Amino acid sequence: MARYYTEEHGVIDNLRGKALRVVDDIMEIRLKGNNWVKAFPSTTTIIGQLEKPALIQWAANETCEWIRQNAEIVRPEEDSEKIGFFILPDQLNDARFNFRSVSKDALNIGGDVHNAIEAYLRTGKEPQKPSDEVLSAFLAFLEWKYEHNLRVIETEQRLIGDRWQGTCDLVCLLDGKKFVIDFKTSKQPRGNKRYDEWVYQLACYRSVIPECRGMGVLRLDKESGFPDFYDLSDEYEWGLNVFNKLTDLFYAIRGR
Repeated sequence: MARYYTEEHGVIDNLRGKALRVVDDIMEIRLKGNNWVKAFPSTTTIIGQLEKPALIQWAANETCEWIRQNAEIVRPEEDSEKIGFFILPDQLNDARFNFRSVSKDALNIGGDVHNAIEAYLRTGKEPQKPSDEVLSAFLAFLEWKYEHNLRVIETEQRLIGDRWQGTCDLVCLLDGKKFVIDFKTSKQPRGNKRYDEWVYQLACYRSVIPECRGMGVLRLDKESGFPDFYDLSDEYEWGLNVFNKLTDLFYAIRGR
């Protein structure tokens, strides 16, 4: 979902009935009354220009999973080891769009985890009666925290660059080094490798945080309860270079 930020009206994520334009490298959005105001696209909107083949495969997998869980199993022959699935026409859309339900549930869990961590860092209070997934991710955060010397500087900080805006999860001193950190509750990447998009987003955040020398992703597994920390500090210059070029492209397309 495209998301923009305006100083006058806050976050705008529904562009229906609105228009965008770029004037002198400044993006503006038209609101009611033909009123044009300066707008900043979110970092995820800018990075979202990139194709994500892994997401396409994931959506296809979720369609197959819905069929396995809900469709009637049939055997072409009584003694055959081969099986098939019988699915009604009105079930096809349920299978086709299953990924949306799964994604929405994952986003809700991720939001609850973020809120629980933010509340804990601000007040010291642990979440009350969280779901199993939220509790596992929160315990993963605590395990990681107790392994490090952590001093919180800011949580959920809105950052605004020249042509973008975003919200970082945590700015802190981590073992004496100033870091910007993003929390993730998604499944472990294949081979436990980081995603390029993580680097792009954190690099732009780091670029506007004074004296920040580190950046990383803390993945909190909502099933196992174990943390994975990806220190991406050494990829800062490359990530910022790519993000700046994506921003140029984003504005160039809308500036015709």
